[in-house]
Amino acid sequence: MQLNAKLRELLPLVGVLSPAATTNVERFSTVVDMGAHIQAVAVVALGDMAAETIDAKLYACDSDGNNAVALTANSATQLAAHASNNDNKQIVLNVRSDDLLASGKRYVKLGVVTGGATGGSVAGVILAQPRMGNAATVDLSSVVQLVG
Repeated sequence: MQLNAKLRELLPLVGVLSPAATTNVERFSTVVDMGAHIQAVAVVALGDMAAETIDAKLYACDSDGNNAVALTANSATQLAAHASNNDNKQIVLNVRSDDLLASGKRYVKLGVVTGGATGGSVAGVILAQPRMGNAATVDLSSVVQLVG
């Protein structure tokens, strides 16, 4: 670990689930190349959610996101439907590149779905520990500023 490094230099933003209403049609993040990373952490931020179940899973997939296979050991336990218990909560999921070996794939994506048509606002980010180099060289191209 580099003691003088800033955390943003060690954990690039490599995936995003843009903020939007999430319902019973699963939404997916951008795809992350785990061949370039040792491990990644996905953080899901829930907004004002309806009284519906909520599932957050990591999937091994192809580079285009297709042929996805759920990584059950890296998926959250389903949140029970409740009018307020899930509001403004977070779900944190970790995955190591070794977790993808059984699937034969090297890419991962985050999926979030609710058990009904009402849903609620959901956003997510994926930060990763690169195998080599400074995080600034592997941040998503949509990152417009690195401050501090």
